[in-house]
Amino acid sequence: MITCLQAEKLLFSQDAFGMHLASTERFADEISPNVLEYEAKKYFANILLPYAQLITRLLDRIGKLGLDISVIAPDHGPVWRTVDDIHKVLGLYAAWAEQKPTPKAVVVYDTMWKSTDLMARAIADGLSTGGISVKVMSLSAYHRSDVATEIQNAGTLIVGSPTLNNTIFPTVADVLVYLKGLKPNNLFGAAFGSYGWSGEAVKQLEDMLDEMKVTRVAESVKINYVPDNDALILCYELGRQVAEKLNEKLNG
Repeated sequence: MITCLQAEKLLFSQDAFGMHLASTERFADEISPNVLEYEAKKYFANILLPYAQLITRLLDRIGKLGLDISVIAPDHGPVWRTVDDIHKVLGLYAAWAEQKPTPKAVVVYDTMWKSTDLMARAIADGLSTGGISVKVMSLSAYHRSDVATEIQNAGTLIVGSPTLNNTIFPTVADVLVYLKGLKPNNLFGAAFGSYGWSGEAVKQLEDMLDEMKVTRVAESVKINYVPDNDALILCYELGRQVAEKLNEKLNG
């Protein structure tokens, strides 16, 4: 719900256009633009993304109402009070809701003994060679909400896990369940992982990507124990192949 106090040209936007940011500054124009955009994107990615289609329709409806708005006051986060800031946040919401893929890949993984880590970095090299911007995210360093934020404007999600107790590493399972609930769209993807014995994790990653409707565009790489040079070349090729497919999609 939103409420407009037309006499003051003030829109109370509830959850829309807010963020999880508390500061002594009350207004958006008093905060660094980089901080403002990142926090707004993080909020959208982790709270509003499942409602992207509804947001697109809402923005269209607000435009057709012809409201004269000078201030947008969300339930939490800074108040938007300049014409430039209001136009900017409306434009960002429209773009984020569209979920148009970009030449960016997110490689998210966790590792037990650094084998999966070596694979992730070789994959990132292959992606970079293909002209794709890469964000490598080890779950020992990044929270699930950070991963969701980075995926917000990405074109590819590549996920890696070692096999532990015949299944996906717990932190990787956690982030995939979280992302599935946020319902990101228009993503290419792939899976990779290392194992000591049975190696079920990679197949399970494939199944979860399929459930998320992430289009897998390269054959998964599964390596027994520490990856040698040949194994790392396979990882590099996985990254290069994904980059090629993403570039075809973006340029097609």
